[in-house]
Amino acid sequence: MKKLLFAFVILFGIDQLTKITARLFFTPPKEVLPFFELHASENVGIAFSLPFPPLLLLILTAVFLVFLGWVLVRKELMKTESVAFLFLFSGAAGNFIDRILFGSVTDFLRFWNFPIFNFADIWITAGVILFFWHELRK
Repeated sequence: MKKLLFAFVILFGIDQLTKITARLFFTPPKEVLPFFELHASENVGIAFSLPFPPLLLLILTAVFLVFLGWVLVRKELMKTESVAFLFLFSGAAGNFIDRILFGSVTDFLRFWNFPIFNFADIWITAGVILFFWHELRK
């Protein structure tokens, strides 16, 4: 349990510190490579900036976080499942806190014309991929 908590603090911390940095320094955008820039952007929607009712999004995210927290604490999980759920929980918590504090999620990583994203989005994507990989291996 202590390892999960420590890993959560690290993942959540990376997400929040990079978002703070983005809000402070990445407006206007900073080109890093011809195909990559650091570009602070506020996303009030869900994935790929799709519109979604804000209050419903907060409620659904809170329910999801409670469920994931319960699974992480109460269930006997294989290591791969624990890591997958930890990534999902960390990413969802990072974006949830942004929505509570700012009314939107701070995105700042932009590759080509792909939608702008952040580390919480990376954690969520990694968690989903790892969970499906684990399920396919069973």
